[in-house]
Amino acid sequence: MDFDFRLWENDLKLDFTVVKDCRSKEEIGSKKANYRGLNFIIEPLGKVKIKGSIHKYYNEGYNNATRFTYDDFQEAVNQLAEFGVKPETAILRGFELGLNLDTTACKIDNKTFLDSILYCRGAERSDMEINGKMGLGYTYKTTNTKYKFYDKSAQAKIQTSELLRIETSFNRMRAVENYGITSLADLLDKEKLSKLILDKYLKPIDETIFFEWEQIKTPRRLPAKYRSKFKDLRNPDWWIKDDRCRKERKRNKLLLEKLINQYAKRNIQNILKDLISLELSAFSRTKKGDDYTEFESLNKWNKPNHAAKKGTNTQGIVRCDSHDHREGKEKKKHCLICGKEITGQKTDSKYCNNQRKCRDKAYNLKVSETRKKKKSDKEKEILKLIKDIGDKLSLTRTTNPNRKKTKGVKARKTSIIVTVNGKRKYYHGSQARFFLNEFEKKTEYHETNPIPVL
Repeated sequence: MDFDFRLWENDLKLDFTVVKDCRSKEEIGSKKANYRGLNFIIEPLGKVKIKGSIHKYYNEGYNNATRFTYDDFQEAVNQLAEFGVKPETAILRGFELGLNLDTTACKIDNKTFLDSILYCRGAERSDMEINGKMGLGYTYKTTNTKYKFYDKSAQAKIQTSELLRIETSFNRMRAVENYGITSLADLLDKEKLSKLILDKYLKPIDETIFFEWEQIKTPRRLPAKYRSKFKDLRNPDWWIKDDRCRKERKRNKLLLEKLINQYAKRNIQNILKDLISLELSAFSRTKKGDDYTEFESLNKWNKPNHAAKKGTNTQGIVRCDSHDHREGKEKKKHCLICGKEITGQKTDSKYCNNQRKCRDKAYNLKVSETRKKKKSDKEKEILKLIKDIGDKLSLTRTTNPNRKKTKGVKARKTSIIVTVNGKRKYYHGSQARFFLNEFEKKTEYHETNPIPVL
């Protein structure tokens, strides 16, 4: 770019600093000045660069956590003219597209949104450090692009609202070369910008896989044919490690979304898309009126839009409650065991009326869980007994736990009586066998010391 760097050096608003050699006082490296969130850089050979957030620059350097519309972007570029910046000759080396989404209205905290991301563009997730804390954001880095999801309110230290930032960062310009974007003027072109946002920002959101764990904690409610598959679908590592073609991955994604829509109280991806649509409407709205024709493709991205009322700044209710989003439809209910729809049954019904099979199965599962807990408690008691006073234990009598069963001969139940401090404790069946096995480990019995058979 043909630019006279002395224009910046003579500008009183730019206070440049440079590293100098201690002895020769010779300048080393580039001159740098920070002004309203932008870094103005003059390299030794006279080449100039500007780095930073133009959104922050528009906000007088305060932060970039506010709403930033297309009109605001135009105004910020016009303000750069005082530093000799011409959009046609300002060559881009990288830039970011991002929206700040106010999640306060939907009553879902940012952590829930962040933790629901299972898969994004085939990239492994990396934690972002925000104000010295981890877990407030994640990045997914591909060859030329980086996708960021993070808590903007935490980064900007805003306590009045919850802001979620979704950002696409182009680290290399070859990621957008097919869109004819090379200069700052190209980003001001509404047609080019619309296509770029659709393909490089909104399409990745559509392809990202979201699953809110709390909505379907167990596959018990799902049909039996999906339960095993569902355990894989909700696992982030499963999507990354297994090599699949695009067609197969899409088929699995559609299956997971189908299960979410049928058995979860809410679909967090749809809520997120509604929030994005709401913010896009605000981005494309001009100060001259509500003319969306130049950004029509953006406003058609997520129709029907439940989160925005066209033509006003009024924010509608973001659908995040438990009722069905479709008007006039009764909330669907499904049997907790077989997954069969039971919408027409009583309001407090949990199981289908299939000859009480599902109800009895649920009862048996409950009894089984109770027995397992009781067995576990008893085994803990035995282990503690052997550990604490194992050397003082006296084995009174027992059957042989290794005795093979003979067909036609009734097997005898294993029973033992253990004398502890003059008191007798009785163990039978599986408890006795468990006791004997652990007792052998403790006393290191071998074949030379067989257990007496009674």
